[in-house]
Amino acid sequence: MEGGSVGVTQYVPAVTVVYGFSPGWMVILAQPYAIVDATHRMGGEAERERVSGLADTRVFVQYGGLYSRNAPGGMTRLSAVFGVQVPTGADRFSTGAVAYTGGLVFQKAVRLKHVFSGDFEYTRATENRQGMSMGDRLRFDAALSRFVISSGDVPAGARAGWPRRALDRLFRHGAYLVVEMNGTWQARARRRGEAVPDTGGTTLSVSPGIQYFLSDRFLVEFSAPIPVVRALNGRQPEPRSTFLLGFRFLF
Repeated sequence: MEGGSVGVTQYVPAVTVVYGFSPGWMVILAQPYAIVDATHRMGGEAERERVSGLADTRVFVQYGGLYSRNAPGGMTRLSAVFGVQVPTGADRFSTGAVAYTGGLVFQKAVRLKHVFSGDFEYTRATENRQGMSMGDRLRFDAALSRFVISSGDVPAGARAGWPRRALDRLFRHGAYLVVEMNGTWQARARRRGEAVPDTGGTTLSVSPGIQYFLSDRFLVEFSAPIPVVRALNGRQPEPRSTFLLGFRFLF
């Protein structure tokens, strides 16, 4: 705008704890920490700024008993989830208001090799003390996964070549290859009841990824969402590239 531009890179590591406190019930606590690099360009000059701090805490309760069916080598689950985002973050990383989320989570596994999972969430935003609301948000994910693992079978009397030995070593604990679709609709933010023009919009991404088991209890997750729809309202920074990297430990 006005002959200048701004480029923003965000890093948001988060610690998430999932605890099952009874059959069919679990509580999820997520605490993100945001790091933002911004580069302001005006003419031939560039100015960089980096800020960081805790973001708002989110607490969810998930109930997996809406529908549950087990089959040999597979299962079907339909769960309900309810969450609250509380304004515990630093000034520049907090909405300053409570937000409520409700949704459904569906999982279908066939012979433990093919898995479909999908979730749908709607978040209701409230106003902070300055009369500002970030706008309601609707989000959905749909993912297809295939489990791959080394069989370890070598014909009698045969000697495995180095490609086979490398493959057996690489996938000795298994991995899920994932293709996911992520969609988000964000309503315009509102200031004292009036819509803020350059806010809100719709995004849609296709996300190839992998969940790789380093051991029976420890896995690494990686995903690279590719934006295919970036229909944002007004003038806003558009998402160009994103990556998700995580580690999960099963107690």
